[in-house]
Amino acid sequence: MTDAIAHRGPDEDGFHREPGVALGMRRLSVIDVAGSHQPIRSEDGTVHAVFNGEIYNFAALRAGLRARGHRLATDGDGETIVHLYEEYGPGFVHRLRGMFAIALWDRARRRLVLVRDRMGVKPLYYTITPDGLAFGSEVKSLIAGGLVHPELDPIAAELFLAHGFVPGPRTLFAGVHKLPAASLLVWEDGRASGPRSYWTAWDGTDTGAGSGWEADQERLLELLRTAVHDRMVSDVPLGVMLSGGLDSSLITALMTERSSGPVKTFSIAFAEDAGSNELADARAVARRLGTDHHELMTSAVDHPALLDRVLWHQEEPVADVSGLGFLLLSELARESVTVALSGQGADELLGGYRKHEIAALATAARRGVPRTVRRACAAAARSSPSHGPFARGVLAVTTDDPVERLLAMSRVVQPRERLQLLHPAFRRPQDEAEAAIAGVVAAQLPITPCSPLAETLHLDSRLALVDNMLLYFDKLSMATSLEVRVPFMDHDVVAFCTALPDSHRVWRLRRKELLKRASRGLVADAIIDKPKRGFFHSALGAWLEANRATFVTETLLDGRVQARGQYQADAVAQLVQHAALDDKKAAQRLFSLVLLERWQRLFVDGETVAGVTRPAPIARAA
Repeated sequence: MTDAIAHRGPDEDGFHREPGVALGMRRLSVIDVAGSHQPIRSEDGTVHAVFNGEIYNFAALRAGLRARGHRLATDGDGETIVHLYEEYGPGFVHRLRGMFAIALWDRARRRLVLVRDRMGVKPLYYTITPDGLAFGSEVKSLIAGGLVHPELDPIAAELFLAHGFVPGPRTLFAGVHKLPAASLLVWEDGRASGPRSYWTAWDGTDTGAGSGWEADQERLLELLRTAVHDRMVSDVPLGVMLSGGLDSSLITALMTERSSGPVKTFSIAFAEDAGSNELADARAVARRLGTDHHELMTSAVDHPALLDRVLWHQEEPVADVSGLGFLLLSELARESVTVALSGQGADELLGGYRKHEIAALATAARRGVPRTVRRACAAAARSSPSHGPFARGVLAVTTDDPVERLLAMSRVVQPRERLQLLHPAFRRPQDEAEAAIAGVVAAQLPITPCSPLAETLHLDSRLALVDNMLLYFDKLSMATSLEVRVPFMDHDVVAFCTALPDSHRVWRLRRKELLKRASRGLVADAIIDKPKRGFFHSALGAWLEANRATFVTETLLDGRVQARGQYQADAVAQLVQHAALDDKKAAQRLFSLVLLERWQRLFVDGETVAGVTRPAPIARAA
């Protein structure tokens, strides 16, 4: 099981076995490189733990534990976990600041505790079998241990085609679950308790948000500065992934304040994305801040096995080609550093996407348009024959249902398209599928009433951020044995941003206004004021066009797809032929079908992946 994830920790392994439990780990040595071996144990040997990630406040925790009489044997962060558990039981997690997936065994109580960090930066999977509970940082561990036989979960497939990713707690693997972000699961007396949430951004703490533009700018910058500096603690080389956009440029600027030498920066661009890549902007930021800059210009079509490699390491497909670039960027960074910071997450917290403008319009409509008029407009949009972008936009602005609003703005495969593309024998009954698709959104609604903009931002932070962006950031960086840290995911930063008034996030349809104002003087105005460009923004259509005659056609129109009986052959053939470069939704639908089929070939059929060695699964008795 640990061999299957050796890429996550190439430096050493470690094991603890006793009747009823076995813990294993792979370590990427970052803090206290020579010490802090895992599993970690308490002084009397009754508590053992393995964990993936970093505890950023470990120095303060160690001082407090020593003051309470604990004897610490290492200089690292992991040892704080077992000693905090001795003091506070499962409530120890409230005292941790960081990104982490933890498994802790309490011998005296015969209790296993699984914990995932507040924002879900680090993954944690589990399955319950007749023999008990099994867990891992990746599903590959469960497969290699013979604990999971890879099979497609049909409901999860419906979720993927609708959302473009698989929202937790489901995965595409039948019977395998993700522990949700900010959740804790206890296995005791042969059964599971939980998962239960241990934190929300609305925990009652006064964040000071909403005190006025100037005060909010100063507080946001103070919190980000602390988060960045905390994440620079490392006993190995570190750098930053610099896209050339505002978020990563600000992180780089804050790193230079604390760094004793030039910060190492890393950027990548694709020929397919030539019209919107930000390589020149990244160079300008690097020159202004005096960084040690590294960049790569490449083409996705120069890497024919790249999609399969990305899919293999992600384990859960994401209907976005950004992962192709991020894997190559991680390989570039790993040549020089072991740890890299990233600006990921700012858009979801502070309103960085087009849909946040639409949600702000919905907030204005709720205040200024009579409810009867809004309801009439929403009804007309729902009954639109085409249900095209305009109708969905009208629905998003006028509906009072936050679930309907998010799906109108973000859904990949629409209900009518689902009926056309999926074979009747494969697709779930309409009511069951739509209930599942909407249900994962409803389960993440804010616990307090708020505006359409605040609802949308919260849903983004609990769904797409966790199970799309943070997922591929972690999986693809760790595929190269690179640890990526995300300052915007500091839970104090998140709580502060959540409490901000709408106008400080989207102001007069200007996105991320507070962050832009706070960045003046640290980041060049040209970077702050330029239009937003997504990473690998315009390349999906170009990638599909370049691969349509070979890879896409071979994947979707060969005999294996027809034998699987999941897709309607004629409708898929028409989509393969006609999905246009300038129709982003059609391109995303086509890409989603490719990913779902490739996933089955890699994991269910066991097809080989170029450049990847997979351990043979342990054969277990039926």
